[in-house]
Amino acid sequence: MPKTSSVFGHGFSGVAWEAEKPHHPGLVVKAMEGMGASWTMANLMAEEAAGIALRVFLLDNSGSTQSPDGHVLQSDPHYQASRVLVPASRWDEIAAMALDQAEWNAASGVRCEFVLLNPPSSSPQEGRDYVTIDAALGNTKSQVAQLAQLLKKNPPRGATPLAARLRQIAARLRREVKDGGRIMLSVVTDGIPTSHLHDAKSEFMQELRKFASEFNTFMVIRLATDENDVVDYYNRIDEELELPLDILDDLAGEAKELKDCGNGWFAYTPLLHRIREGGTLAKLFDLLDERRLQLPEIAQLLELLFRGPEDPPFPRNASELYTLAEAKCYASATVFNGRCQRMTLPLDLKELKKALGLTTAQRIRKHVLRALCCSGNLPP
Repeated sequence: MPKTSSVFGHGFSGVAWEAEKPHHPGLVVKAMEGMGASWTMANLMAEEAAGIALRVFLLDNSGSTQSPDGHVLQSDPHYQASRVLVPASRWDEIAAMALDQAEWNAASGVRCEFVLLNPPSSSPQEGRDYVTIDAALGNTKSQVAQLAQLLKKNPPRGATPLAARLRQIAARLRREVKDGGRIMLSVVTDGIPTSHLHDAKSEFMQELRKFASEFNTFMVIRLATDENDVVDYYNRIDEELELPLDILDDLAGEAKELKDCGNGWFAYTPLLHRIREGGTLAKLFDLLDERRLQLPEIAQLLELLFRGPEDPPFPRNASELYTLAEAKCYASATVFNGRCQRMTLPLDLKELKKALGLTTAQRIRKHVLRALCCSGNLPP
């Protein structure tokens, strides 16, 4: 029978605890590399971190999050270097994501807040209703421990008052964020909004619009459910509202979406998912689940995955790029692949060859089309 999991009582460890306050970009790069990012990826994240004033995570602890259809990534007890997804409650999945984001943002030096959807009190108080992680205040290890306690003491209960809580967050941020600094908002939920008002769905959409109009923001809605009505509602928000907004599934769900878009040639890892969960302005990440990447974008993503400080820019020629990617792949350690849900090489070289148009069938087709074009006998 599958082993179930709870994140509470688990010792989350990360380089943020031992590092100096990572305000200097060089320190942030080292911290990001220590958490699994390549040198190029770490530099991108350090550059982005410098422009973010605050990350806010609104965590849904409504009654429905006790449903046991979530998943948590843990170290494999049989193989130290391996990781496995184990069954858990939705709340365990949300809490694990929060603790993972706390470590990541502590390492990057980005101040972040974790706010309960159903807090103990209607009057927000730091430490009781929400927790701040801020490397500038020192000892991020104790800050994350405080977050773990908050999550443990506030298990699933109540409804899903997303509009009311977002309105409350916005009112506080109006007082606290005065310089137009960028705010990344991540709403982590498993349900459709509820409210004492007649139309809770429209109310939440209005609050999202208002938040986007008042703040310099990018927003993420990270779903912790596969229920069709919930997924359909949030996808409609993404389609209907002209907002800086991304809708994300869990690790396995997003990995499947990428594959369906033609981007299944690389392993969709917890690191990539973590970056997207916290919100990123890098357009490339937004394209991953929208359409098949083109050659320059494939090269850019490969640089983010593999390029080191001594490496020149990766080639934009398909054959040369494939040869380099193949060498980098075989020289790399295995990673957790969200689609396969196991440890694999970072690239599926067969799929990469197809994405670059280098399969035998693709090459024959190109030669045939070129010959037809030259002869003027293109098919209608």
